Amino acid sequence: MDRKIESPKGKKKLRRIAVFVVVFSALLMAVYLLTSVGGKYKVEGERLQFAEVFAGTFDDVIGIQGSVEPVQSFYLDAVEGGTVQEKYVEAGMMVEKDQPLLKLSNTNLMLDFMNRETQIVEQINNLRNTRMQMELNERTIKEQLLDIAFEKQKTKRQYTIDTSLYASRVIAIQEYEDSHDRYKYLREKQELLQQSFAKNEAYQNQQIQQIDLSIEMMERNLEAIRKNLENLTVKAAIAGQLTSFSAEIGESKVKGENLGRIDMLDDYIVRAQVDEHYLNRVKEGQQARFSQGGKTYWLSVNKVFPEVTNNQFAVEFSFTDTIPANARRGQTVGLRLALSNSVEAILVPRGSFYGSSGGKWVYVVNEDGTEAEKREVVLGRQNPDFIEVKEGLRPGDKIISSSYSTYENYQSIIIIP
Repeated sequence: MDRKIESPKGKKKLRRIAVFVVVFSALLMAVYLLTSVGGKYKVEGERLQFAEVFAGTFDDVIGIQGSVEPVQSFYLDAVEGGTVQEKYVEAGMMVEKDQPLLKLSNTNLMLDFMNRETQIVEQINNLRNTRMQMELNERTIKEQLLDIAFEKQKTKRQYTIDTSLYASRVIAIQEYEDSHDRYKYLREKQELLQQSFAKNEAYQNQQIQQIDLSIEMMERNLEAIRKNLENLTVKAAIAGQLTSFSAEIGESKVKGENLGRIDMLDDYIVRAQVDEHYLNRVKEGQQARFSQGGKTYWLSVNKVFPEVTNNQFAVEFSFTDTIPANARRGQTVGLRLALSNSVEAILVPRGSFYGSSGGKWVYVVNEDGTEAEKREVVLGRQNPDFIEVKEGLRPGDKIISSSYSTYENYQSIIIIP
């Protein structure tokens, strides 16, 4: 039976692996012996950060990110749809009120306007002709009344004369009765025509009013149609900066589509999202500030929106003093919002240690700086710079402020110079 003979090269490889495992284990043991001595951990001082406890003024503030927005903006929408035919301005330009921004073309709207205009104009002309005819009829009746009044007056004079002549036996009774009957006929006819005219006048006045209202309504409709046509030219509703404007020649825009926005640059506000933890502590009138270009700007809480979304609620700030000259929409500023008045307290600078210990204990450095001992503490409020110390530390104490994640299980830390 054949037997496999290992080559000298394979044996050397196995020896190297064995040597490596032994050396690595020895190194691990050495590190352990060097860094831990009876519940103590050795760390080079240059790898640590330190902070000193002191007595000072605690500002109960929180740091939040805010976004600058104009107080007043106007969104440009396409009142009528169409194809962009002309474009007069670009985004970022300053515009005046009623300044044309772009022009749309819409063939269907033009044809519809022409058809409807023709129909309305024809209806208006028909109503005006009806009104004119009614006025002519009224004039004809007035002329008839005038003629009858004239004839009646003549007949009345003749009837008076004939009455006198008949009394003197100058004319026959038949001639007298003819004169009397004619005068009576004209008188009754005048009364009947006057009654008819009065009724017709009341009805006609009502009809004329309705016609006038109809004409006025149609003219308004015609004006509205013309305005719809004018809406194809998009104009600036307010004066300001055209901060966004999305339109290119030949591009189709549907009715109601947003085309851009105009911002008034006279006044600005700041909007920020705040963690819901502070919902009951943020009130209107509270002060906030941020620094820019070496200058501090002050703001006041203007509105607090109680709706919580994604564990945050919105707050609106208004400037109480000056507004940055270079303020622009969307600009981010780091705000410091004061939740209460400043108080005197024992403070320690913020550091990574809080995330490791949860603020329940810290490593306090001895006087000669060679060792740090774990000590329980009670920490209170925080601001972006400092943490309030309630128990466990005194002014002058020095702590390790860097993260404890590597050695948090040890009671003492030996600081190697």
